[in-house]
Amino acid sequence: MEHLLETNRPDLTKTYQTLSMLARYYFHMKGLDNKRNMERLHIFMEAHYPKYNPVDWSETIESCVSRAPKYPLCLCDGIWITDQEIKTIESLSDKVLERLAFTLLCLAKYGNFRNKENNNWVTNSDSEIYKMACITTKAYDKDIRFHKLRELGLIEFAKKIDNLSIRVLFSDESEKGCAFIRDFRKLGYEWRVMKGENYIRCVKCGILVRRTSLNRKYCTDCTKQNPYYSPIGTKKISCIDCGITFEAVAASRECRCEACKLNHKREIQKMKARRYRSKTMA
Repeated sequence: MEHLLETNRPDLTKTYQTLSMLARYYFHMKGLDNKRNMERLHIFMEAHYPKYNPVDWSETIESCVSRAPKYPLCLCDGIWITDQEIKTIESLSDKVLERLAFTLLCLAKYGNFRNKENNNWVTNSDSEIYKMACITTKAYDKDIRFHKLRELGLIEFAKKIDNLSIRVLFSDESEKGCAFIRDFRKLGYEWRVMKGENYIRCVKCGILVRRTSLNRKYCTDCTKQNPYYSPIGTKKISCIDCGITFEAVAASRECRCEACKLNHKREIQKMKARRYRSKTMA
């Protein structure tokens, strides 16, 4: 879990998930009480989180510790997808909606595994769902796509206004599964692989990535950790305004240093403002 935090700017969602999992582990597997559990989490954050401030994280850590008894640890090898569910998704005839529906189905089945009374509900946030579905879109379009699936009778929303959970209605457990999903990190890519698109699994971390060359074996993150990886070099450029020499990435198209680039941007903004005033006053 430590690798999730060993970056200059850790992802806050991943950090919270890591703390939540550790709190559950310390409670259910190590038998620590709340006080000792919080102490261990503070020690973990101090060791792995850059510029850690106990005051800023006390409330979050306390929340993770208080929720730990409610959620025991569970081991899920994966979930099965049936042939009928695949046919239902394929009937959408929309690549983006297919990935979204498939992601919701997988999350619903995982929720059922964790809680037998889950009844196909998905409680993940919209941003998290779209990230796992590998869909880049605007906030407005997110709601539009959910609405389309609802109109087609594939999902329904919670009745309470402040409840953003989604229930999957096309889950089918009446027949034996034909596809087994183990990795939930890129569910959108998992669906693309099932559709025959050209993806590979990173030989180090196992995540799916698009095959961009015949000899590709690693994802972008693992490539940078490879001892044989050579980062992009730099080159020296002379600023066209002040003549000072500065370094930039080899593939960069920069022609001005940072100071001159800022001044150039300001001059452009002033010119646009003058043009706008001349048009309005004419």
